[in-house]
Amino acid sequence: MSNAASFPAHAKGRIWYFLGGVALLIVGFLAIARPGLASIAIAQIIGIFCLVTGGVMLFSAFFGSAKRHRFLDFFSALLRIVVGVLILTNVVKGVLAMTLILAAIFIAEAIFGLVFALKIRGKNSAWIWILLNAVAAFVLGMMLLVKFPDDSAWAIGLLFGINSAFVGVSLIMFALALHSAEEA
Repeated sequence: MSNAASFPAHAKGRIWYFLGGVALLIVGFLAIARPGLASIAIAQIIGIFCLVTGGVMLFSAFFGSAKRHRFLDFFSALLRIVVGVLILTNVVKGVLAMTLILAAIFIAEAIFGLVFALKIRGKNSAWIWILLNAVAAFVLGMMLLVKFPDDSAWAIGLLFGINSAFVGVSLIMFALALHSAEEA
């Protein structure tokens, strides 16, 4: 199938990229405007996901056909259920825990980024961008740790909002550029 023949399918799907981008942009701006509310909503959604997936895993542990890892499935299910209950019964502590996890992720990303940037320095001109990303991740991680727990209420919601807005703009721009693209 040639590129010209497959292009109309991309053009038809273009509206979905555009609408998805607009939706993400709106969600992003709402989260940026109300980061505390967004942080609580994110914690509650994660708590619900933990409960639901824990329930499914518990059901599988009791009634599934795989007997070798039933014991592990049972304890994994219980862990998810306990975490879900803990988050949902005390959302503020859940947000605090997630903020510490996010800080650790940023700092780990910074360390790996620094190592990778130095490894490819001289071999790839993009090394400086990777290094700058590592520095930014380190600064964000340290900001979360230094201001912990004071900034916990808004940090997750704000960062989620910023990310959603950037993804939304990217999808909108992708959709707008699809009409002139030969291949997506």
